[in-house]
Amino acid sequence: MTRARSYALAGACLAGASAVAAGCFTGSDGLVPPTESLYFPTALALSPGRTSLYVANSDFDLQYNGGTVQVINVADVEGQLGTRSLAAAVADTLASDGSREQACSAIGSTPNADDFLYPGACAPIAYTPFVRKFVTVGAFTSAMTLLPRQDGSGLRLFAAVRGDPSVTYFDVVDDRDPSAPVSPCGEAFCLECGASGDDRRCNVGHRIGESAVSSLRGLTMPTEPSGIAAAPIVAGDALVVPHQTEDAASLIVNRWAAAAALPWPTLEFTLRDLDTGPTSVVTIPPPQLVRAAQATITYRPGFVISHNTAPVLSVIRYEDDEGSSPPRPFLVRGGTTLVTLQGEGSDTRGMAIDSTERDACEALTDPTDIDGLRRCVEDFPLRFYAATRTPSALMVGTIESTVASTDGIVTSVDERVSLDEIVPLPIGPSGVSLGNVINLQGELEPRVFIVSFDSRYITSYDPRLRRVETSTIRTGRGPFGMAFDTGLDQTGALRSHLYVGNFTDSYISVIDLDMRRETYGTVLVSLGPPTPPREEQ
Repeated sequence: MTRARSYALAGACLAGASAVAAGCFTGSDGLVPPTESLYFPTALALSPGRTSLYVANSDFDLQYNGGTVQVINVADVEGQLGTRSLAAAVADTLASDGSREQACSAIGSTPNADDFLYPGACAPIAYTPFVRKFVTVGAFTSAMTLLPRQDGSGLRLFAAVRGDPSVTYFDVVDDRDPSAPVSPCGEAFCLECGASGDDRRCNVGHRIGESAVSSLRGLTMPTEPSGIAAAPIVAGDALVVPHQTEDAASLIVNRWAAAAALPWPTLEFTLRDLDTGPTSVVTIPPPQLVRAAQATITYRPGFVISHNTAPVLSVIRYEDDEGSSPPRPFLVRGGTTLVTLQGEGSDTRGMAIDSTERDACEALTDPTDIDGLRRCVEDFPLRFYAATRTPSALMVGTIESTVASTDGIVTSVDERVSLDEIVPLPIGPSGVSLGNVINLQGELEPRVFIVSFDSRYITSYDPRLRRVETSTIRTGRGPFGMAFDTGLDQTGALRSHLYVGNFTDSYISVIDLDMRRETYGTVLVSLGPPTPPREEQ
């Protein structure tokens, strides 16, 4: 395949023309993708116990026969520095008035000679030594999410793969208790997906939606799965996947072996005729009131979908269909919110929902106190954030909850999205995530982080002060996926770092989120030698 043709086909697949996307690469012929290096990374996900970072590589230019998912060891970087991670070693050395040479020498690197194109104090270090497992998936993984088993030990990773199309799932190590991790493969790092062959390609049983045989309704997945989000339900998890070019959203129900007759995730339903260009999806966190009043309440888990060609936000809801035999759950529309704050508002990308204030109220309330939990729902609306590219801005709003009751008995809870404010951003915002910085008093403080792919910036927005921080974070070219590593290290010190995948040059940056340091908001370590696209070589 010529370079021009591979880029043209990749662009067509990503743009999502259905006739072409249906023919995007799904087979096993061709070159095996790089298994222990980065190649157009898209999505990142950090394990709950902060021991594993899952990285999806997209094979964007179709040079290989698929993309990969890798798991790298982030727990003290294999003890190479005793009790300190690479990022901590650089930050600590610089904070103690050490030179760049000393800081970089401590991690086996040298001072960075090109920190404009590849920001960071030190030259990038090798990525391969940190890779513990890899598997091959289809091209163009667009999003990933980790789901812990609600009723015990178990953790699954789900990846929306546009090239199949499918949602590929993996059983991985549950490290919620890092001192006693539960491994489905008996090893410290796992990516169990029925993989076989030298390239460890995941089998069809783990590619949800590719075969109609595994669906109760005989469904296959529409083209262009472009995002993924999950909500807890009685028997497992409900996952929603928007499809960018088919104006649709798919429902996957994740079941666990001990909880259901079908102990695997299945494609259950496709909701069609949504507004054009559904792109990303986020879960509306359910209030504790739902659990406390479960005997009387009707609650349908909700999701918000953004659109890249329509000026709306769509709310859809999960229906369990428990009255049927067998139950066949489905999705329904739950209302729309017009994006009319400024400009066209017709290209909304990443979103995030912050339930911190309501969570704090619920934590101080007796879990059986229905009236108290109702006050938490009504007095503390959820904070809502979404990035729009027309214009380049962060939209700030709320999700208000309406609690209905009959004769004093709670019967339902419903949510509605509203937008109140718009905050200018650098050109090309594409993703929104919630994380924590360490403030000047050494305490964790929430931030909303917005990645701008086009302009190479990550913007930090303070939700308490309702303003953008004065300085933006400079990244490599094409920043895309983000993951946060916040907590105590083995010395007992509080650390907060941000991992970001630089898509264009295929490497990962680790950014300092400790405001007590001069290195705050800068790249401490880069993993993997930056590799420009072939067209630039």
